[in-house]
Amino acid sequence: MAEIKTGDFVVPGDFLATAEEFVPGDGAYEEGGEIYSSCTGVVLVDVQTKRISVLSRASGPPKLKLDDTVVGRVEDVRDQSANVYIGVLRGHENRELPLPNMGTVHISQVRAGYAKEMRGQFKPGDIIRARVLNARRAPVQLSTAGDDLGVIVAACSRCRAPLEREDSKLRCLECGNVEVRKLASDYRQGAL
Repeated sequence: MAEIKTGDFVVPGDFLATAEEFVPGDGAYEEGGEIYSSCTGVVLVDVQTKRISVLSRASGPPKLKLDDTVVGRVEDVRDQSANVYIGVLRGHENRELPLPNMGTVHISQVRAGYAKEMRGQFKPGDIIRARVLNARRAPVQLSTAGDDLGVIVAACSRCRAPLEREDSKLRCLECGNVEVRKLASDYRQGAL
């Protein structure tokens, strides 16, 4: 086999290197101790980090990666986690996301401090902004720890009317219900 070098053109399934020499980067995967191309593109060999990648010019759906910011809808809240349908990747608002498009926020990743229970942080139907911690497994691991992360739109759990922010709490102007959530600093200000 000829040695693969930066600039070589490859197609999916082409052998790139052995796992003893390099680790797979974007556009590459490891199978049986060997690294192969997962897309059509140009090889990039980084000898400093020992990473081999394939840069694709295809305009397919965006891929989630570490530290991406996503917007999603809370589907279910359990004792230790909240399940989130990921709808939008920030910067790619008009593009459909590939699977997996389900994420989870573990109770330890809700806020910088201690969160006593999940049901006081999120409710089903809440729209949240979160940061991707791990996109290589399903469901995608998410975090809302950070001032700009958390609930950006919420509805009253009694009458489903929009909740308005009053300091650190939310009040329903229809029925007067007061609720608490892990709010983003720009709650209901229209920015994804």
